[in-house]
Order: sequence, then C-alpha cells, then structure tokens
Amino acid sequence: MKNYSAKHKLLLLITNFGIGGAQRAFYDHGIFLKDKYDVTEAVFDIEESPLTYVSGNEVHSLDIKGGQTIKDKIANFKQRCLSLKALIKKKEIDLCISHMDGANWVNVLSRSKAKKILFVQGTVIHDYAISNWLRILRKKLIIPYLYNKADLTVAVSDGIKYELQHYCKVKNVVTIPNFFDVCSIQQKAEEPLDAIWEAVFQSGEVLITSGRLHVQKKQRHLLPLLKTLLQKRKGLKLIILGDGPLRNELINEAKQLGLRCFSGWEKGQTLHADYDIYLPGYLSNPFQFLKRSTLFVFPSGWEGFPLALCEAMISGVPVLSADCPTGPREIIAPGTFDPDYKLNKAEKTSYGYLLPMVNKPEFEAVWENAILELLDDSAKRIELIKIGHERMKAFDRSVAMKKWFDVIDKVLQ
Repeated sequence: MKNYSAKHKLLLLITNFGIGGAQRAFYDHGIFLKDKYDVTEAVFDIEESPLTYVSGNEVHSLDIKGGQTIKDKIANFKQRCLSLKALIKKKEIDLCISHMDGANWVNVLSRSKAKKILFVQGTVIHDYAISNWLRILRKKLIIPYLYNKADLTVAVSDGIKYELQHYCKVKNVVTIPNFFDVCSIQQKAEEPLDAIWEAVFQSGEVLITSGRLHVQKKQRHLLPLLKTLLQKRKGLKLIILGDGPLRNELINEAKQLGLRCFSGWEKGQTLHADYDIYLPGYLSNPFQFLKRSTLFVFPSGWEGFPLALCEAMISGVPVLSADCPTGPREIIAPGTFDPDYKLNKAEKTSYGYLLPMVNKPEFEAVWENAILELLDDSAKRIELIKIGHERMKAFDRSVAMKKWFDVIDKVLQ
C-alpha cells in the first residue's frame, strides 16, 4: 500500500459542469480531496458546459458530446467509456469517483483497472424530469446491474440509500451528506449589501428561495401563494435566487398575476423597494440575501440533499420546506424517515417547518397558514435561527472530510 508521501491518484468524473448542486459538490470534493490525494478532474465535454467552479486541479475533457440521435448517443457513450479508460491508464489513476448518473455508468463500463466509487446525489425513483420508462429502466435494470459492480456507492442522504437498497437492490452503499464550510458562509452572510438592496429588505418582510429555475424546484407555485398572502400581509416580498430554463416563464406568470416583478435580465428596469417579486439571477454571494430575509421557503418537488436549504439555515433564516424526496426531512426532522412522503399538514420540527408538497390538495392553505404564523411570531423565528445554526454543525466540512477519507482509504486498501 502506498504511503501518504506518495499520494494516491484520484480522478473525479462528472457528466457536465454548470451551476447546479451536483457541480457545487464536485467542486467541494476537488478542493478538500487535494489536501491528501493527487486529484485530477474530468468531464464529458467541456465545450457543452464550461467550467464554473474552479478548484485549481488539472481538468481533462473527454471531448465527446452527447449526440442527437439514438445511434449517435450509443456510439458516443461507448467512446466515452474508452476515453475514460485511456485517461485512467495514462494518468495511472488509483480510484475514480464519479458524480451524476451518466458519469457513474461510464465509470463502471469503462472497465478500467482503477477502483470505482459512485456518488449518487439525486433521488433514483422520484426524478420526474425524466420519462417514466427511463425511471423504470434505471430502477429495475441499469442501477442494479451497474452499481453492484462498483467498489462502493455513496449516497448523499439516507433517503437515497434506502431507495438504492430497497428498490434497486444495491448492496454496498453508505451515506455521506453534502457538507459546508459553515464559518465561511456565516462570514459571507455578514458582508455589507448594496444600499439599494438593503433598502428592499428594510422596506418590509421578505420571503426568499434559491435554486435552479427548473420544474424540479416548483418556484412557480410560490407566485399565486404570494398573491394570496399579499391580501393579508401588505408589503410582503418574494426573492427568487438563481437562473435556469424557466426564467422567462416565471417572469411572465408573475406579470399575468398582476405582481410587480423585477428581473435582473430586463434592461432598463430600475431596482427599488416597491416590487412584489425580485429575480436577480445567479449571485456570487447569496448568503447576504438569505441573512436579511424573514423566511426561507423551499417548495421543491424532489431533491438529493438540498444545499440551498442548509445554506439558508447556516446564513441565519428560519426555513419552511416541502417534505419531498429525499433530503429536507433528514435535515430539519432527523430520525423521522418517511419513505412515502405523505405529509398533508404542517409538521413543526425542532429545526423548521415541514409542509405538504405542491401536488397535495392542501398545499396552498397549509403553506399560507404556516408562513403567516411564523411572520407573526418573532420569538419563534429567533429560536429557529439559533437552533438551525446548531443543527448545521453536523454538516460542517471537517465532519464530512473524515467520512470521505475513511471510505476512500478503505476502498484503496
């Protein structure tokens, strides 16, 4: 076995770069793993998704696009496997850790001599952005066959571990949650904000959410909810942080509802405190906004282990979240796992509120009542902020690093 003066060589593989949660986790891994190992990063095709988070590690692109037709996709998939195998041989890689489905599949089917760890960050049965037949194929055939050929599968939540073991019969699975540099986030949250944005927060109560503007995150359901809340809470505002394919749809729907909407992409708009909804886009420091908000609302339809929810708690804002697969319950109601996700009323936990998902008929009424209740209870909000900080210590970077080092060293041995 190598000693640590001759570092083991690790390759981190991801399907694509971008600004999503998986890419953030990939970047975080690249940062902390290079302290102990010789780390190289690889992506399928860097031209399709340029690097957003720069870790400083050497980056290789396999330079193979996805393809337009089924025939092209199959041919390119095979070529990705061959190219990965060649890269691993050339770099003398000891262990390949892959992030996201496509990368996990290529990692296993490359048949390289490197050890293989598959990192699963999203639900394997509740991802409704993909077709029903593909979800069934993944659950019944692809995942049971491929993931049992890896040396280890790491799930980002116990909910995903349950899915892998219970539905997909994957045998060698451990859970390591996402992690955070808690101190750094809290410091960034305290940084001064531009005066014009500060005026927005000073003008009234603010609901905030963050995440990719995508069907998964269900932000559009907050728009009619806000219109209803405004009838009882004059001056209430909603800030939606992030960007994505539903940007224009959200802006248009807000305007159709008669809500005054500020868009960071619309030229000629003047930022002021009289809008109902603000969509500033992607921010390098969202924590300043989270810190100054009254409540964080998270209506997501499915997750892995949501970074945004934890970042809100670290930044110091009380949280209300949909009880969706698979992460929110583990974060704010640990030890109460429910594989059916059937919540239809408000569940007030020690760390926040769990609420029905948007597909429940009770969604709007329960969310409205819960939001109004917390807006009226400043003492409860202060309590949730304090205890939320305590809860997030369990997900500090130092805790997760030890878990990752332990499983990596075990696989390498």
